[in-house]
Amino acid sequence: MLYTDAMAEAKKVKVLYIVESFSTGVYAIVRDIACALDPDSFEVHILHSLRDDSPSGYEEDLNREHIQLTYIPMGSVKEYPKAVKAIREYIIEFSPDVIHLHSSKAGVLGRLAVPKKVHVPIFYSPHGFSFLREDVGAGKRLIFLTLERVIQVYRKARIIAVSEGEAVHARRITQDVLTINNFIDTSQFESRETEEEEYIVTCGRISPQKQPTLFNEIALQMPDQQFLWIGDGPLRDTLTAENITVTGLVPRTEAIEKVKKAMIYIQTSLWEGMPVSILEAMAAGRAVVASDIVGNRDLITDGVTGNLCEAHHADAFVERIKEFISSEKLRKERGNAAADHVMKNHSLKSAVASYERLYRLK
Repeated sequence: MLYTDAMAEAKKVKVLYIVESFSTGVYAIVRDIACALDPDSFEVHILHSLRDDSPSGYEEDLNREHIQLTYIPMGSVKEYPKAVKAIREYIIEFSPDVIHLHSSKAGVLGRLAVPKKVHVPIFYSPHGFSFLREDVGAGKRLIFLTLERVIQVYRKARIIAVSEGEAVHARRITQDVLTINNFIDTSQFESRETEEEEYIVTCGRISPQKQPTLFNEIALQMPDQQFLWIGDGPLRDTLTAENITVTGLVPRTEAIEKVKKAMIYIQTSLWEGMPVSILEAMAAGRAVVASDIVGNRDLITDGVTGNLCEAHHADAFVERIKEFISSEKLRKERGNAAADHVMKNHSLKSAVASYERLYRLK
């Protein structure tokens, strides 16, 4: 049988995702892109690690005919050599048309693994550069930045930034940068009629990135308010204030429902790419108070779609939260402006169309 042009066009694009940070926002983005890609045009294989907060139902979430999952441990230093070997063997066997690396560790391990003889487009989404971390010293941050530059020289990749703020930092590594804003499935937030309850909420892994000590200090300064942390993590013991409730890991649908009912959403992060949790809170029409950092400020215009505060100052957060507590009208105005912004600029449909164009161009 002759191999016709029509048959060539019908051939599926084989996309390989390599994901170390298979949890929270990174997981949500990878899942939503993979599931929404046209199954008639794309075949998606995902090599992933697992964390203590990886969702228990991830296999069901990604149960699609065009998606295949393979577990490869790559979370710790002792696992790196075996991970690189396993990824390399998989690349040779699968022969992908496109390789997309998600998170900083995957950005390094994936490029070390790609055989020199393999010449396919490599895309890299850091989802928050490690050299922006505020929980380590300046020397370590410089090492992270240097490693990003070295691996880019070793094996070039096009950086896909999830916010314009992240793109600015990506250009410290390479000029080959494309921004595709993070997104959510906005269909889950079409109704804004949820009755508000009197608690202040955040959502995410209880880790240094999310600065739970600051969240705790805010709660201590506001003993008459109830605070809710949706999630779990290694720093759970730092949330000692009696007016904080920690849910532990819950299904995403339950987390979204709790966010929808909150009076105010706060985000005390030290660094971000573009947080899915804030996107969901904004889409739900919640009044948001967040740290003034890359990713957060890409979403929130201070005094318009929410409030921004210095990342280390509990007093500033308390002041901006009290502005919202004192005025239901203000909460609704900012919440509605936030929801309109997300619906217009951060929809799943628009983002997936951008990824499909990217993968087809190769």
